[in-house]
Amino acid sequence: SFQPTISSGSWITIRGSGLATTTRTWAAGDFQGNKLPLSLDGVSVQVNGKDAPVYFISPTQINALAPTDSATGRVTVSVKNAAGTSSTTVSLQTSSPAFFTFDGTYIAAVHLDGTFVGPVGFLKGVTSRPASPGERILLFGTGGGATSPAVAPETIFSGAAPLSSSNALTMLFGTTTATVEFAGLISNGLNQFNIVVPRVAAGDYLVTPKIGTIVGDSAKLTVGN
Repeated sequence: SFQPTISSGSWITIRGSGLATTTRTWAAGDFQGNKLPLSLDGVSVQVNGKDAPVYFISPTQINALAPTDSATGRVTVSVKNAAGTSSTTVSLQTSSPAFFTFDGTYIAAVHLDGTFVGPVGFLKGVTSRPASPGERILLFGTGGGATSPAVAPETIFSGAAPLSSSNALTMLFGTTTATVEFAGLISNGLNQFNIVVPRVAAGDYLVTPKIGTIVGDSAKLTVGN
């Protein structure tokens, strides 16, 4: 979401200069058994002194997975490479909900048949259609926080682990609340939200996830007739 808060198990982005001398994502050879890679080409990340799995490196950006941590408040984020170590601070929360998007604007969401949710033709060469009031759709994001059962961010995960905060989660279409039927982790750092689109008029809506008092980052979703 590029917002200045993170949470354990969420994908984070670090921006700067001189962060790496190569540009790549992790590959099969970077894994050790069922453990995610903690460095790529000598580039590593720590959050509050704990090693973070590293997915992508480049000279100006790193994508990593925030490690398990029960702390909250300001914590140090450090990047280490052959040139040395650079550190900054960030706010660590129990959750930091944010949607993935298709194009920086519209939420990464699908109908139950797998068709993308969005305006017709908004992505070249991809079939898409708006959501309908009362329809069940799937939304994808990160930063939902702890799960029950707990899942270690550093270990490969696939399946479905409900968010511990599911009962405190609300999903707002503007000011109208959608029904959330499932909210959980389905892969490392990847949350899935199964919702029922509320009975609202056709149009683009800013959808906002909220967990307790923590308000997440909003993104658009198109509702048709």
